[in-house]
Amino acid sequence: MKTKDRAKKAKILQKYSDDLDFDPVHFLRCHSKKSDYADVQTQVWQCAFEPDTDNLGQTTSLIATCGGNSICFINVESGEVISKYYAKDLREMFYTLAWTSVAQMTVLATAGVRNTIHLIHPAANVVFLQHLLKENRNKSHINFLLFHPISKNILFCGSSNGEILVFDIGEPMPPSYQCDFKYLFQLSANSEVFGLSFCSVSHVLLAACNNGLKGWNFQSVLEFNKDNVPELMSFSLPTKDDREQDITNQDLVDSVEVLGDGTVATKCALHGAIYLWSLSDTLENNSLVVKPTHVLRWSNTDNYFMVLGAHRDAGLLCCGDDGGALWLYDISKMPEGSIEKPCCVEPTIVISWPNVTDQFSDKKRKLNLDVYDIVVDKVAVSSSGKYIVAVTNNNMVCIWKQSKY
Repeated sequence: MKTKDRAKKAKILQKYSDDLDFDPVHFLRCHSKKSDYADVQTQVWQCAFEPDTDNLGQTTSLIATCGGNSICFINVESGEVISKYYAKDLREMFYTLAWTSVAQMTVLATAGVRNTIHLIHPAANVVFLQHLLKENRNKSHINFLLFHPISKNILFCGSSNGEILVFDIGEPMPPSYQCDFKYLFQLSANSEVFGLSFCSVSHVLLAACNNGLKGWNFQSVLEFNKDNVPELMSFSLPTKDDREQDITNQDLVDSVEVLGDGTVATKCALHGAIYLWSLSDTLENNSLVVKPTHVLRWSNTDNYFMVLGAHRDAGLLCCGDDGGALWLYDISKMPEGSIEKPCCVEPTIVISWPNVTDQFSDKKRKLNLDVYDIVVDKVAVSSSGKYIVAVTNNNMVCIWKQSKY
């Protein structure tokens, strides 16, 4: 896949800072069914940068992506697909993935519609665990995986049935990869779980759900076991104004991201905004009413499930829309805001979908990519801010590089 006139800057939809601009460098179609390079129907759901085991909090140049029944590991610098994993079950459809580091090696967990957790050691190209959660009588599936940021062997697994199962993956090591994979306990959100994020400052697990934002406070939990299960908390988020109160699913939260210092970014469906708020301040309020300090303007779309991406060290928060555009916010330079007077913030830049030449779909006389909605399902930001990766509903992995590099 090529972008026309790569040296030319991607179209910028608004005035932006001179030192924050991105070019499209690699657009890949690597999750195709039956190796069909013209496949524009397979959705790529999620992407995440590999953590750097030598530099805490940093990321490497390797990005993992999931879509269809495959996982791809891609070098963002070269655009090369380093390795690829296919599920043995052809009915599998991967929705989610999460990285962790144990015993000085990185491990990727992934799961989806078949209710099975797969653990992969990418450096050795080894899949060392496939764990079926339970017989899928109620047709539930795994929507989101998250490793604890400190206890890196603890895995949270959010499902469509509202359950969040907590596991200990042990410390698998090559060459045997003996894995003491243990179920610890279960949390119930009483609503479908779309996203998870853990705040290591307040020790709170947050869940973006169909009926709002839920949480569990692990502050006093010294050990993860069934005797130390925290109670469910339900947060009260801002609502749209009165003239739009008839909109359905107004409580649906489709993305939540902890930004590293106790600040939380939350996106509610149909609000056209991203809310930044302090978790610690909210916990002091027994009513758990979320009072944003900043309201970031975002796309006024009626599509759901475009997931936030951020990295504290990069100082960037990003979210795609249903036109293939990336909305970037420089959170390192946010103006002052308070709960008494929240600050309304415009995106630092909005980068539109570039003019893409698709020789494969052209040969099969398929319609151009931009004829239909291009939904950016997930965005990932590297720790340096040098690369942003976006994955889409039309089987694209889009790698953008900051221009100053």
